[in-house]
Amino acid sequence: MLELQQQIFKKGEYGQTRHFSSEILDKNPQLKAAVETLRKLDEQRLKNFGPIRSIDDLREAFGEEGTHTIIDIAGINEKPDFGVAYPAPQEVMQEVYGTARPTHKDIEAKFGHISEALNIERWQAIYLMVFENDIPKEIYFEGCSGD
Repeated sequence: MLELQQQIFKKGEYGQTRHFSSEILDKNPQLKAAVETLRKLDEQRLKNFGPIRSIDDLREAFGEEGTHTIIDIAGINEKPDFGVAYPAPQEVMQEVYGTARPTHKDIEAKFGHISEALNIERWQAIYLMVFENDIPKEIYFEGCSGD
């Protein structure tokens, strides 16, 4: 999880508008205007905070609003709790994906469904193994952060 957080931090892929592509925005001028306003607010917040040298600085700068990324998740736990990721129960994976060993394709086809099935609360995440040919290949995180 820490490696993923560092990758996102270094790439600057955080903030609630990061997932809007230029294609989507070009098709919807009202959405584009709203996203630009939010981006300017994020830029101003970071500028006012000062140099962002670490993930801790970034978390502090975004405060209760959060970065809307895995950066907002501070650790791993066996049970749901504030600011942690916990393992998705196998019975829920079976219910959502039709298997306890989902592939990347399974997860893409049901994006967001496991959070819904588990009623993930703000500032929580789940994680699960992603399989390829019945071999664990990745760890997938899904959750909800920020306000």
